[in-house]
Amino acid sequence: MNLASTNQGLVDVVIPAYNAARYIEETLISVATQGKALAKVIVVNDGSSDSTAEIVSRFAASHPTIAIQIISQENAGLSAARNAGIKAATAPYIAFLDADDLWLQGKLNMQLAVFNQSKDEKLGLVYCAYGVISGTSARLPTVALIHPKLRGNVARKLLLGNFISGSGSAVLIKKSAFDLVGLFDEYLRAGEDWDMWLRISQSFYMDYCPEELVLIRIHDTNMQKDTFRMLSADLMILNKFEVLQQSNFFLLWKIRTILFNQHMTADAIPGFDQCAPSLQKKLSGLRLKIAFIAIAPLAIIAKAYISLKSLKLSS
Repeated sequence: MNLASTNQGLVDVVIPAYNAARYIEETLISVATQGKALAKVIVVNDGSSDSTAEIVSRFAASHPTIAIQIISQENAGLSAARNAGIKAATAPYIAFLDADDLWLQGKLNMQLAVFNQSKDEKLGLVYCAYGVISGTSARLPTVALIHPKLRGNVARKLLLGNFISGSGSAVLIKKSAFDLVGLFDEYLRAGEDWDMWLRISQSFYMDYCPEELVLIRIHDTNMQKDTFRMLSADLMILNKFEVLQQSNFFLLWKIRTILFNQHMTADAIPGFDQCAPSLQKKLSGLRLKIAFIAIAPLAIIAKAYISLKSLKLSS
């Protein structure tokens, strides 16, 4: 049986794009290789001030066999752009692709095969392995990757971190999953993927393709600024658990450990003043001091281990 012929028009692709003129054409070319699995490509122009919209329009005109819809909106962020695409989607499956990432040929068909071969109606998300590329599309083989390992009921394991390899650009999701769990949280400015996977995992199973089917582009960034942004996102996600009166001890102690290592107080994290009072107490005052007492010897041991390992590598 020709796998591609059985998967015709099953996937709407959502591409959020903000000032993506440099990469968007290369990204769209990679989508075009997916063939008949495509139902519609939805590009959400999130308030770009460059030529993103014009490039997409030219690409659409030169590829009349591919249904391409452009949605233009004022800049509202990644989650809002994805949500606009989800609302416009009508196919039974939705795949996301960041405007600078690339798909390898056959990506959608291989993920649809996992859905087709599954006997479990609860399967709601299939992800895959990924590689990384530079701003010039050169391979970066030395970057540490998250390899796909989680399948089935992964809800408890996902509490420990976002282990969905390739994250947003790697997933294929049943549209019915969004009908049940809702849209991306537009308040989160980082960690929105992890938040969504956590919510989906409460009601659906997950699976993966072991093959590398996505190329994630790595840019030069201000790592200190990025780390601070991620810390704020972790705090906002932890607050969700707190409001729901659910526990995520791993995330709580992760934040406490970062505060200890950075000699910070939690009130320096953006959004801390909006957290539940019960969470604020866990991250301040006597309870934080007690946590620091527990963390201190572990931090010393960790530093000693890293130093010893570095000496062995250099000798």
